[in-house]
Amino acid sequence: MTVPVPVPSSAQAAVTGELKSVALQHLHQSINLTTPFTTTATTTTHHDSAAPMNSDAPAAHVHLHDNEAGFKNDAFLDTTNDTQEAGSFEGPEKLLEIWFSPAPFPLQGIRTIPTALQPADNDETFGGSDRYGLRIVPKPIWDEMLAIVKCQVLNSIQNDCMDAFLLSESSFFVYPHKLILKTCGTTTLLMALPKILEIAQNYCGLEKVWRVFYSRKTFMFPERQLHVHRDWKDEVAFLDRHFEHGAAYTVGKVNGDHWCLYLTAPQDDCLSHITSRRNSTNSLEDVNVVNNENNDVMVTDEQGEGKVSLPLSIVTDGTTTAGVAGEDSPLVSPGSPSSSSSVSSSSSSISFASSASSVSYLYPSHDQTVEILMTNLNPEAMKRFYQRPDDVPGTVGGVRVDQETGLAGLFPQAQLDSYLFTPCGYSANAMQDGNYYTIHVTPEPVCSYASFETNIPVGLGSRKRIRGSSASGDSTPKSATSGSENGDDKEDDVVSKATYTGPETLTELISRVVEIFQPGTMSVTLFSSHLTEDGQMETERQMERRQRRMVKAMGRIAGFTRTDRILYEFDGCDLVFGHFVAKA
Repeated sequence: MTVPVPVPSSAQAAVTGELKSVALQHLHQSINLTTPFTTTATTTTHHDSAAPMNSDAPAAHVHLHDNEAGFKNDAFLDTTNDTQEAGSFEGPEKLLEIWFSPAPFPLQGIRTIPTALQPADNDETFGGSDRYGLRIVPKPIWDEMLAIVKCQVLNSIQNDCMDAFLLSESSFFVYPHKLILKTCGTTTLLMALPKILEIAQNYCGLEKVWRVFYSRKTFMFPERQLHVHRDWKDEVAFLDRHFEHGAAYTVGKVNGDHWCLYLTAPQDDCLSHITSRRNSTNSLEDVNVVNNENNDVMVTDEQGEGKVSLPLSIVTDGTTTAGVAGEDSPLVSPGSPSSSSSVSSSSSSISFASSASSVSYLYPSHDQTVEILMTNLNPEAMKRFYQRPDDVPGTVGGVRVDQETGLAGLFPQAQLDSYLFTPCGYSANAMQDGNYYTIHVTPEPVCSYASFETNIPVGLGSRKRIRGSSASGDSTPKSATSGSENGDDKEDDVVSKATYTGPETLTELISRVVEIFQPGTMSVTLFSSHLTEDGQMETERQMERRQRRMVKAMGRIAGFTRTDRILYEFDGCDLVFGHFVAKA
């Protein structure tokens, strides 16, 4: 993908310069350059052993505002090194996913920005009473963070569940309870991690994370990456300085095409600070609680001296109070997970019981994410991703690519936002209720690459069934297709309460994507959580059965030979990795 280089106006140049200045100032303040950043040699094991990498780097405190990392080399601070040699763009992305809660509903009370951080001009596009959690953060604040990454927002779309930002280098998704940041090229994604955690704490009162995922494919041009991104060991050491209970893996052939993964274990106490604030605020023995005109909670001592100012929104007691999501909230219906959530102490993840809520299906309890990373793309197929003389670059050109390639019909119900770059390259974000898919294409022959990622539910067996009501009013699950290959598929896949049009199964999804991009090689990853659709932890039998189906789903793809198929069982989720090579 070739990043466009527009001619900025004087106003745009001033804004860009201000963002870079803020980014540099934040980096200099958050990194102690006098403290050497040391890493120990780590051993990467063959993929069959499924052994994690270990680092002796000290773990960071649980409270996320701490940052003790220092660096010998601060070359990554140079924000002017953003050019690429012609025809050699680094398509493979760095992907960071941070969950501050296992579900959005516990954060419904976070609706008010602290007074001191209120923007002078309220951006109504990203405002409104229906927004809560991380979605209340003003867009200019995210712009500052993205400047550290060395990318900018080109376009954005929103729905009732999330915000999707199309970036100059890939994508950024903001849910109430989690962030997904995916950037390509020589972007410095991890350098923005301290800023992200700072924003979550300052604007939303979120001091801890539930879990973190960071992954990337093997770089094509690793020597061009900046600082920690030049070496997987350095990326792991950097992450270990910010999070406890992390583990790193190299999945696939270490002397060939492989995939790197870092993840943390679920932290059941991720919301304990919100609960403790609620309890301490409800107790008036030692402190006085005063609501000021901005609906902030002012906790003071007996003499009236202010101790701390918290957004009223994070003091959630389930009552209907200004800034607090109670039973009258438009997003809280009787019996919804926000009013009847349960924390499971017998497992390593938080279980939220689902309900009959009309909006519960928008955020499925069971999380399943598929990523297809493709290289050596067919040059003939890639011609559609080049700008033509009559094309208007940007979103208009993106629509032409959507229609011509068939991408617009992949999930026809989704809201699609696509962009055609100059002279070539394509990016797209799409939203469907609480689910998304994202596509990024670098069509140049010497570095051709395309990625497709989605958490829109697809079945793992030969058929799936959709929960819904028939014309007669019964709620019996209906089969989308019939037939079963073996005993592992005696029960059909139950995907979602919502009915979606699009690929029925994982095999169909991969086949349709492959038909569009025609890769020579591809890696496919499938993540699946241990929660059932109704928000309960799976039994051992349910988990083993789902794992068998995951492995089977990563089976035969027409026109390809599978060279790897690996199952990893993690705390709270499973991963199946598959690598495929096109048949001659």
